[in-house]
Amino acid sequence: MRQIILNKALAVINKRRYEAENIATNNKIEAFKNEEYKTLYQKYVSKMIENAKSDVEDTKGLNQLKKELDAVAKKYNLPDTEPKYTCKKCGDTGFIDGKYCSCLVSEINKLLIQESGFSKLEDFAKVSYDIFDDKETMKKLYQKMQEWCHSNFDKKIVYLAGNTGTGKTHLIRCMANELIKLNKVVLLTTSFAMNQDFLKSYSCRNLEMKNEILEKYLSCDILFIDDLGTELRQDGITNNYLYLILNERQERGKATVITSNMTLEDVRDYYDERISSRIINKAISILYYISGNDLRLKK
Repeated sequence: MRQIILNKALAVINKRRYEAENIATNNKIEAFKNEEYKTLYQKYVSKMIENAKSDVEDTKGLNQLKKELDAVAKKYNLPDTEPKYTCKKCGDTGFIDGKYCSCLVSEINKLLIQESGFSKLEDFAKVSYDIFDDKETMKKLYQKMQEWCHSNFDKKIVYLAGNTGTGKTHLIRCMANELIKLNKVVLLTTSFAMNQDFLKSYSCRNLEMKNEILEKYLSCDILFIDDLGTELRQDGITNNYLYLILNERQERGKATVITSNMTLEDVRDYYDERISSRIINKAISILYYISGNDLRLKK
C-alpha cells in the first residue's frame, strides 16, 4: 500500500481523536469551576497513580471514587470530561497491539475505492436475479463468490470471463463490498487504468517513485482487475508488468480477481504463456465463464 494512502487514512483517524480530546479538555475546564467536582477528580487521579505504583491495586477504592465523581457530575449537570472516541476499540489511534484497527482499514478502503474510480459498490443481499437469462446458475455463482469472500483464499485467482454486459462488474462490486465489511484492504481498478500506471512506472527514473506506483497493486489484500484485455497494450511493458503483479501477489499469498471478455485461450494468445499459466492454474484458481446476453440492452 502506498504510504500516502496510509498517511491520509491516519490523518482522518487522528483528527477524530484530537477533536474528541479537545472537547474533553474544554469540558474539564468547565467542570473544574465546580470545587466539589475538582477536589474529587484530583483524589481520583491520585488514586490511579497510587494504584499504578503499588503491587496491590485498590480497585474497590478507585471504583468508589468514580461513582462519587459521576454522582457530582450528574448533580450539577456537568459536561463529560472523558473523550468520546469514535472507535471504542482503539481510542481513535488506528492501531490495536501494533496492528491496523478495523476503523483504519475502513478509511484505507474508502481512499482506495475513491482512487480506483469505482464510486459505487453493490450488495449481495440486494441482488435481483430476474434480469439474468439463467437465474439459478447466476444465483449459484453469486453464492459461490460470496463464500469465497469468507474463505481463507486458498484459491488465489478468480477469473470471471464472459461477453460484455453479462454482469461481471456488478458481481465484483458485490465481492468488494463484502470484503470491505470483513475489514479487508481491497483495490478495484480497470485494466486500462492499471496499464497507465505500468507506463508511468516504466518511464519514471526515480526508483522509489517507480516502485511506489506499483506498490498499491501488490500490497492490498485483494486486487480486482476489471476488463482485462481492454488496455492499450505496450510491447515490452504491459506483459512484463502484468506478470510481475500476478506473480508477486501469488508469492505474497494475496488474492486477485479478474474479469474479462477473453476466454482462457484468448489470454494465452493476447499476452503470453507466463501470464496465462499464472491464471490457468486449477490448483489455485477459480475459472468461470458467464454466458448470456447484454443485460444493459434488457434494461
